[in-house]
Amino acid sequence: LVTLLDDNSLHLWTLKQHGGASELREEHHFTLKGPPGSPPSATQITAVLPHSSREVLYLGTESGNIFVVELPSLRVLEDRTITSEAVLQRVPEDYCNRRSCELVEALREHPKNPDHILIGYSRGLIVLWDLHNSRVTHHFLGSQQLENLYWQRDGSKFISCHYDGSYTQWPVSSDNRQPEPLENRVPYGHSEPTAEFDDPSAMVVLAEEELVVIDLKTAGWPAVHPPYLASLHCSAITCSHHVSNIPLKLWERIISAGSKQNIHYSNMSLSFSFQVLVMELNDEDAEHIVDHAEADLLQDQEGYRWKGHEKLKTRDGPVRFEAGFQPFVLVQCQPPAVVTSLALHSEWKLVAFGTSHGFGLFDHQQKRLVFVKCTLHPSDQLALEGPLSRVKSLKKSLRQSFRRIRRSRVSSRKRRGGSGNASEVQEANAKFDQDTLQEMELAPVQRKIEARSAEDSFTGFVRTLYFADTFLRDSSRHCPSLWAGTNGGTVYAFCLRVPPAERRMDEPVRAEQAKEIQLMHRAPVVGILVLDGRSTPLPEPLEVAHDLSKSPDMQGSHQLLVVSEEQLKVFTLPKVSSKLKLKLTALEGCRVRKMTVANFGSCKTDDYSENDLAVLTNLGDVQIISLPFLKLQIRYPCIRKEDVSGIASCVFTKYGQGFYLISPSEFERFSLSTKWLVEPRCVVD
Repeated sequence: LVTLLDDNSLHLWTLKQHGGASELREEHHFTLKGPPGSPPSATQITAVLPHSSREVLYLGTESGNIFVVELPSLRVLEDRTITSEAVLQRVPEDYCNRRSCELVEALREHPKNPDHILIGYSRGLIVLWDLHNSRVTHHFLGSQQLENLYWQRDGSKFISCHYDGSYTQWPVSSDNRQPEPLENRVPYGHSEPTAEFDDPSAMVVLAEEELVVIDLKTAGWPAVHPPYLASLHCSAITCSHHVSNIPLKLWERIISAGSKQNIHYSNMSLSFSFQVLVMELNDEDAEHIVDHAEADLLQDQEGYRWKGHEKLKTRDGPVRFEAGFQPFVLVQCQPPAVVTSLALHSEWKLVAFGTSHGFGLFDHQQKRLVFVKCTLHPSDQLALEGPLSRVKSLKKSLRQSFRRIRRSRVSSRKRRGGSGNASEVQEANAKFDQDTLQEMELAPVQRKIEARSAEDSFTGFVRTLYFADTFLRDSSRHCPSLWAGTNGGTVYAFCLRVPPAERRMDEPVRAEQAKEIQLMHRAPVVGILVLDGRSTPLPEPLEVAHDLSKSPDMQGSHQLLVVSEEQLKVFTLPKVSSKLKLKLTALEGCRVRKMTVANFGSCKTDDYSENDLAVLTNLGDVQIISLPFLKLQIRYPCIRKEDVSGIASCVFTKYGQGFYLISPSEFERFSLSTKWLVEPRCVVD
């Protein structure tokens, strides 16, 4: 196997059998180098052709030259280089004067004659090159930018694909070198054993952003519906969530309804630009009215005025939905700010939502709002300005900060008696701007834990929501509860009264605030978790009912774990007294970005497993921390610290694996568990 990397290096790999599986092993690597003083484009590889003799590689470049490399040594055979000048000697002069060869776009070996290769240049020129005699035997003058070439199997014709989506068929044996129209299907003889390949049923087209399969057996050549519902390359992935232990019957229903619609929603509760949609799975198409409710998070408090955009208007009348997840109720937040957190409890039929102004609880079975809680601080005006005003305010604040610091630097230089000409001052200012930006970027990583002011912006921003059945009022009775954590280090806990199933539609769900915790350093709350009497996280809703999890221990005392950006803290319940804490920022100079509890099973026996906390930091490393004692077990470097989008997109699974984006539409998968390794276990014959 030969691979070409982004840095223009070639790598030669071989397949080896090891431990009952095939492994790729790198044998050689090589970088094509041009003569001294030549530009990088002279050797920038644009096309690779492995010859059927397995002795050489042909490398097309941006300069139009084709280099020949020996295998397996990866040594350049300079005397066999195919230069663009040699090619142009056999091309009509008017074509040569009009356009150059430019870069080599495609290289294809003749399927019947290994001494002939087809060379395609980006501006449309195509030549058939005789390797034995080093000359052009045929040339084909195209008028469109070339993308690719493909031989017909008998070598009598080839197809050229072009930038505008067109393709052209060219005869090779005839003297006529002009393109002829492509027939719907070219008839072949059936004398060869492989003649069935000459009657194709489908054509696969790799476009820039999707894979298209065309049905050649049906009139009109319709596209075949792919097994997925939308190409991942059509748009960037902005949100992802991993779901474990899906009941088999539910999964079969999802697959069945996904095959019937073009767009589907993978969550039952979705949040947008300031709206929450609650959805249910329906196997059939349906037309119904989507009920809607409004949640005023400011609760008509005086002194607050929203300066952002207006809310979206809901559609009146029934709406038709295809099979799959269909919305049946919509909650409109007021002010219409972005929904920042969401939690759904499918067993209690409740959904909680949070914004930069507060949070609320909605009963989607009775379709009524249970309560709202405003979390705004009186001085937090930025949260009321909307996203565009917020960016302007931030830029203005940064400019003012730069000016203040620059003035202080200049005045201090004058006091020291320093002087310099204008160019020196300009250079110093430029260096100062660069240094200041670096200081601003590094400062949060290097600083120790320090108390933040309650007047900092966005302290009311709701970062996390969590449902738990635990002991909140006293140690003898447990009850449903809702927990919320904010950007200002505040944790709110509400006791919930959910009526039993037989009276669920007759009695309202009630909520009462029971606790409020203020972290001393006011660091943003990243996660909230309740551990049962065995120090095991509480199961997800309906997991116990579907035999996907053990029942929680409700006999021993429960504990509350609060994870902020800077530290982990364990509290006893129901008193909420501090028991243990681990300061990450003070000791390691890092901040928590993502957290989850993962079950780590033994790779040697199925009888042992343990639950630990997996924490991803802004430095890109993953730390495994024991529960409930908060002891650091091990640290893995996982994502480059410069890859901010990768860190922000990371998703953990319940069994010690994770995913993060390495491009807007591609996931990298990793594993922290020795039991669940991420490796290709396969054999290549």
